[in-house]
Amino acid sequence: MKLEDHQTVQRIRLKTASSEPSKKESLDAGWLKQLVRDAGADDVGFVEIARPALNDQREDILKAFPHTRTLISFVVRMNREAIRTPARSVSNTEFHHSGDEVNDIARSVVQALEDQGIRAMNPAMGFPMEMDRFPGKV
Repeated sequence: MKLEDHQTVQRIRLKTASSEPSKKESLDAGWLKQLVRDAGADDVGFVEIARPALNDQREDILKAFPHTRTLISFVVRMNREAIRTPARSVSNTEFHHSGDEVNDIARSVVQALEDQGIRAMNPAMGFPMEMDRFPGKV
């Protein structure tokens, strides 16, 4: 039996072919913003890969994820007093917890986008997420 003839392979290929949206489609920016906020972000923004301000970073971004059309950037709030304290152990703990939260949010958003047939990738905290579409205006 050939791999292509196996029923599971056929079912997955049929599902993938029918669920992949057109590359020309734009996402609703409001929907995407809400998706990121629902995942736990306090604020979110989008940057198109063609923006001139990214000229010095575009090559590295596209090397990591050649399908990039949009970068998603979001933030979470940190506890103020934990950052202001001179006790380094307290502030380090706050930074680590916030970093873990950012990574969890990014991973959740990427999974939701992939469920919609949108290719996406989340690098480590401190770098914007990349996806293969640009959201339309709100």
